[in-house]
Amino acid sequence: MALFPIAILIVLLLMYLLRTRRSRMCRWRRREGGDWRCAACGAEAVTGDGKQPKLCLRDQQ
Repeated sequence: MALFPIAILIVLLLMYLLRTRRSRMCRWRRREGGDWRCAACGAEAVTGDGKQPKLCLRDQQ
């Protein structure tokens, strides 16, 4: 029972340390005019067919 609080702290610490921008993929949101903007990294994209982009553009900014 005494290990439970320690285990919780270790899990929370690992979650914090492993949390990075890189671990999140793009989450596309449609804007006015038909273009797309990522809610995670701010990348912008325009698709010819109006469908959501499938590629993450985070590294191409």
